[in-house]
Amino acid sequence: MLAEIGGILTGLSLAAAVYAAIAFFWAIQRDDPRWAASGRSSTYVAAGLLGFALLFLLAAFLTDQFQVSYVALHSNRDLPTYLKVSAVWAGQEGSLLLWAFLQALFAALVVARPSEHSRPLIPWTAVFLNVFTAFFAFVTLFLSNPFELLATAPADGLGLNPLLRHPGMVFHPPALYLGYVGLAIPFAFAMAALLTNRIEEWPSVARRWTLASWLFLGVGILLGARWAYDVLGWGGYWGWDPVENAGLMPWLTTTALLHGIAMQEQRDGFRRWNIALATLSFVLVLWGTFTTRSGWILSVHAFAESTLGAYYLAFMLLSLVGAAALMIYRHRSLADPNPSGALFSRNGMFFLAILLFLTFTATVFAGSLIPTITERLADYRQEAGPEWFDFRTAPQFAALILLLAICPLMGRAAGTLRRLGGRGWPALLGAALFLLYAVLAGFTRWFSLLGFAVIGLAAGTTLAEFVRDTAARVRSRGEGPLRALWGLFARNRRKYGGYLVHVGVILTALGIVGTRMYSVEAQAVLSPGEPQDVAGYTLVFEDIRREAVGDHFDTLASFSVYRDGAYLANLQPRIAQYTDQSVGVPALLTGLREDFYVVLSAYGQSGVTVKVFVNPLASFLWLGGLVLLSGGAVAVWPAARAAHLPVAGARQRAGPRRRTIGNVVGLAVGLLVLGAAGAAMWGPGHGVTMQRAGRPLPGQAAPDFTLDLLDDSTFALSESRGQVVVLNIWATWCPPCEEELPDLQAAWDAYRGQGVVFVGAAYQDQVTAVQQMAADFGITYPIGVDAGDRVAMAYGITGVPETFVINPAGRVAYVHIGPVTAMELAQELDALLNQ
Repeated sequence: MLAEIGGILTGLSLAAAVYAAIAFFWAIQRDDPRWAASGRSSTYVAAGLLGFALLFLLAAFLTDQFQVSYVALHSNRDLPTYLKVSAVWAGQEGSLLLWAFLQALFAALVVARPSEHSRPLIPWTAVFLNVFTAFFAFVTLFLSNPFELLATAPADGLGLNPLLRHPGMVFHPPALYLGYVGLAIPFAFAMAALLTNRIEEWPSVARRWTLASWLFLGVGILLGARWAYDVLGWGGYWGWDPVENAGLMPWLTTTALLHGIAMQEQRDGFRRWNIALATLSFVLVLWGTFTTRSGWILSVHAFAESTLGAYYLAFMLLSLVGAAALMIYRHRSLADPNPSGALFSRNGMFFLAILLFLTFTATVFAGSLIPTITERLADYRQEAGPEWFDFRTAPQFAALILLLAICPLMGRAAGTLRRLGGRGWPALLGAALFLLYAVLAGFTRWFSLLGFAVIGLAAGTTLAEFVRDTAARVRSRGEGPLRALWGLFARNRRKYGGYLVHVGVILTALGIVGTRMYSVEAQAVLSPGEPQDVAGYTLVFEDIRREAVGDHFDTLASFSVYRDGAYLANLQPRIAQYTDQSVGVPALLTGLREDFYVVLSAYGQSGVTVKVFVNPLASFLWLGGLVLLSGGAVAVWPAARAAHLPVAGARQRAGPRRRTIGNVVGLAVGLLVLGAAGAAMWGPGHGVTMQRAGRPLPGQAAPDFTLDLLDDSTFALSESRGQVVVLNIWATWCPPCEEELPDLQAAWDAYRGQGVVFVGAAYQDQVTAVQQMAADFGITYPIGVDAGDRVAMAYGITGVPETFVINPAGRVAYVHIGPVTAMELAQELDALLNQ
């Protein structure tokens, strides 16, 4: 029943969107507001119908309606609820329904609250947006229907793709779709401006929509990069995959569009550029959708080959040709009243930035196409791998960072050299400080030093702008520095939000230099309990265990990690084994200096094989991304409205009040979503267990301790200096501990009185149980209960039994994780006694 209703709702939404487009078109032709009102109502209806259809699909997942083919393919009974939610858009059919709903929702939002500036553009904008909604509803209903039924319902579904079983996947795809869908709005406003010949008005109307789309795309890209880092187990975050590139390219062109809009709003030209960039951003969204949903490219992220490609290609070409025709028709109106001016001016720098963004986009576009073109047109497939992209995009990215340093110093054209000389010293100071840090931290390759210098220039300039403007406000208003800085953001959110975006770019650039140029990869085979140096760290393999988790089994390996002899953490990478697939899930120890990343590759009776990655400055990637997005959120947030309103009726006063309430609600929802996304991607987990202390390595000093023994005496390690001490941490409830007790007693009988001391510390145990087992096995060496787990914590054990052999100098000589035999102890004790 859910499937039938969902299909009907989707069909009705298609009809409503088509009617809305026709109604708005007829309102334009007849200049009849009644048709516009009817079109507006139909736009709301289309959004509501698609919203209910999406809810019915969600209900089908939550109630395990496996007669629905899409549910059977992407869910099963054991799937956690939050993953059933994300499974709604895990496949092609559900993601298209979500896209259609978002497109309809955005269209409804545009027509619901038009500003005075946007009213002349709304009718044509609504025509385009409803046509877009109709297209996606048509594709969903007739070509990729998520409500199709199976002839026979299976008892259970196949389950969600293991690679998508990550909390972040609840947020990553919707964030991308919000960005993709949002870019239809500036395109629709641009086309409406061409049709109505209101070229100068549309950028201010579309700016906030453009910025919001840019922000959502950025969130999606950042979450996707973090998902790849956490889940795919290859130690990286960006592999220049065509699907990754499909999200990056419209983000780059939208960034260029935002710079162009800023200039056009100041009557500084860029009319043609902005129309072209709005068109290009929308077309690139369609291009990415075409390539990932048509089977035209090969990618782990792409959907299976389908018949959708021809429809998307036709829609994309129609949009491109239509926009080009309108631009040609309005070419006189698109002529800029003010030319760009000299290169070393603010206009010139903005123009150069736009060109760099477009060059960057063209490079990514070409690299994404090379494998497919060579495979289809030649007899071989030429791959454009990460090295190809890094080699070509690195200089372009460096040039963009350099512009961040230069642009704030530019005047309108006059006095540029004077401004560079008088205000350029913070940039030079920043470059010097960053170079000093790079040398001290060991980043001494010449290309990385150049990168640090450019980043330092940009950091110095950006920080100087904040300091200079804050100081001016402090002097003029007598405010404290923090209050003055807050006042700057409150007064001009666009400007200082933009500067915050630049800070995020600078931090991200640091992460890119560190991870791309100094990443270390190593592989090692580890045996239980034996320390091994890997990539500058020391790993000790503790144990391996297998656990049943829902519809799969997890095999977890435990490793203690040390650096320079100091304990850092316990890492537990795992292999998740499903019916038809195994997925390695890495464990990650993060730090400001570098990340230590461990992947369990293989395991057996004698030990395990791991891959280790060390990624310097990786934390700056995520920190920079969050700062960048925070700057975008500041810039997109509505400015405070004037408090002085004319005396009027309650209706006039209610408008600003409603807007304020809406802004507050929007802020709360946005913070909640971003907080949940951040917790999913950067919260606790990642296979890391932090302990107060780690197990001492061989050669390190044995932690001193005292232990109350069963005979009411006290054992103190410090009082046994000059003797060999065998410390066994065990428990009566531990079968392996019980098995090794005879060996320990045999070794004690053999070496008692030869300068050897045995002591057993019972972990999380009861005195009566320890007394009974000691009596049953005839244990005569000193035994006590480890009250408060003091000994266990001091020695950093991860399980029982564990045995530490301590030499006469008080240093750990040997460590045994798991049961130890009398023969092993004899060999070790003989070696120590004969020294």
